[in-house]
Amino acid sequence: MRQSLLLSSLAVLLADSAASAATLYVSPTGDAASDCATRAAPCSLATAASSAAAGDTVVLMDGIYQEPLYVANSGTSSAWITFEADECATPIIEGEGAGPNDDIQTTGVGSEEAEYVRFRGLVSRGWNIGFGNGWAGGTDSDEVSNGHWEIDSCLAYSNGRTGFTFFSAEGFHLSNSISAHNGSSILHSWSSGVSLFEATGTNVIERTVSFENTEAEKRNDGSGFIVDEESNNATFVNNIAFGNSGSCLRLTRSSGTRFINNTCYHNSQFGSQATGPSNPGEIYFTGGDSTQEGVTFMNNVLVGTGQSPAGSEPVINKPSSGWTNNVETTGSVTFFMDATGTNPNFVPSSGATQLVGAGSGANGAPTNDIGFDPKCIVKRTPVMVGAVARESWWQYDVDIDYIKSIGGVGKCFNPATRSGNPDIGAYKAGNVTTVAPGSCVPPPTGGTTGTGGTDTGGGAGTTSTGGVGGMGGAATGGRTGTAGSGTGGTGAGGAVTGGRTGAGGAVTGGVGAGGTGGAGDTSTGGMGGATATGTGGMGGTGATGTGTGGTAPGVGGAANTGGTPGTAAASGGGTGIATTGTGGAGVGGGSNPGQDSSTSAGDDGGCGCRAAGTHDHRGWLAALGVLGVGLLARRRRAGGGGAIR
Repeated sequence: MRQSLLLSSLAVLLADSAASAATLYVSPTGDAASDCATRAAPCSLATAASSAAAGDTVVLMDGIYQEPLYVANSGTSSAWITFEADECATPIIEGEGAGPNDDIQTTGVGSEEAEYVRFRGLVSRGWNIGFGNGWAGGTDSDEVSNGHWEIDSCLAYSNGRTGFTFFSAEGFHLSNSISAHNGSSILHSWSSGVSLFEATGTNVIERTVSFENTEAEKRNDGSGFIVDEESNNATFVNNIAFGNSGSCLRLTRSSGTRFINNTCYHNSQFGSQATGPSNPGEIYFTGGDSTQEGVTFMNNVLVGTGQSPAGSEPVINKPSSGWTNNVETTGSVTFFMDATGTNPNFVPSSGATQLVGAGSGANGAPTNDIGFDPKCIVKRTPVMVGAVARESWWQYDVDIDYIKSIGGVGKCFNPATRSGNPDIGAYKAGNVTTVAPGSCVPPPTGGTTGTGGTDTGGGAGTTSTGGVGGMGGAATGGRTGTAGSGTGGTGAGGAVTGGRTGAGGAVTGGVGAGGTGGAGDTSTGGMGGATATGTGGMGGTGATGTGTGGTAPGVGGAANTGGTPGTAAASGGGTGIATTGTGGAGVGGGSNPGQDSSTSAGDDGGCGCRAAGTHDHRGWLAALGVLGVGLLARRRRAGGGGAIR
């Protein structure tokens, strides 16, 4: 009955394992033929992206991938496909960096089919679109694209058109991300940092920084964020937009927008070059149409440039309802810590009564802030990818080296909890939590060798037990752990047991070393070292113990399991000689008169294990364990379905 229950449990375990998701590891130098199973043997990005199925996680190791990440298959609502940066890594998906006149429409991270996919910790630069789903036919098209995307802790910069784009579908969630220096193409319009176009359902953009984006073709977009063409009921919370060519937020033919606790600063950088509209301001509602319907604009700080015509007013076509607790002004202000500093800091300054505690806690005000580390952006001439152009007024850059040093894009965002009446804007007042460079320790590519300890047996003249060998190191995917050895004590009248074998390293093929038997006393032969086995390894060989016979007849030594019976000594005593069997040692000694030591129990040598008896289940449990490990090691490689329409 016990065996049946155990077998049933094992069967259930194996069935569950077969249905579980897989983790695939990729690197810029990954092998296309690899099974992607470990960091030590990663596959190529293209291999994993084309084969990842519902529930799988693809881990991108550090480095620059000079190929796009194109997702071929879809997840499900309960089993998403995830592409994420390895621990402390900053994987960069890099394109060729096409120039403004080059008609190259590429997407760094995206898919035209895949749904229920998420991306974490990735950087996309040098493409036409940084992150984007499938284009679905243009304005007023009834075609629906692929949706249900989550993008977290990602960075899109130095791309020809847009940073993050979501077309004609439902379910877009962008968080803890940065978009910058996109929109240099003069062949393709509709450029902005973050763009929703005919997006439906629940769409949320939170804790995202969008700065110095442009639109080089027609000079009519280039906003930090845009809610475009019937992208209804979008929500923006705890975001920052500054230095963009167009608006902080542009709204076109879309209703129900929620814009809460955001910071907009000195956008409208097109100046006199701005067209359609010529006065984008910080917030621009297109005319008196649906953009003003059902909106909630609350706890935002909106600081326009004050320069005519583009930034003369912070808000254009303000709605008559749904507008509460917003600070609107232009020009230079003193209520930020350092908005124009080396690292732009939009935390409310000390005594900024316009912002601190001046917000409303109603209508879904956030319980935390953006927590953005200003050091992730630095004042310097932006470094672009390839031939991607930059605007003359851009003065800040993504500090990619600093981001790498702290462990990735996600470490730029450390939200703090708000309390009481919230402060206006994306930050709460007070210090911003930051991560120390170099504090994130990446995982090893493979395991390392473990070294066993050594114990020494007792001294002369005492009854002492030999030392226990140290445990071999466990190294997943690494090398064999080295077993420790035990050394028996020297018996001078005291009975001493030989040292036991150190356990083998917990690695397939690990070998445990045998212990050395101690010397016996004047009547009993020393016992050979006992054998232990490492996981998946072989037991070591016990060493021979010797005993010096006394004046009385010696007692025959007992043989270890798996050893060869000891050889009887002559009557009256003498030196007992132990023989050694593979995996265990037979122990010799003096014999009693009339008793041959060949009657001592022992197997026929060669195997360090014993056969299971009626009540001993170790043998068949070991066999089941081997079977289980083998089956658990198999990876599901199920193909994914097409996009859900």
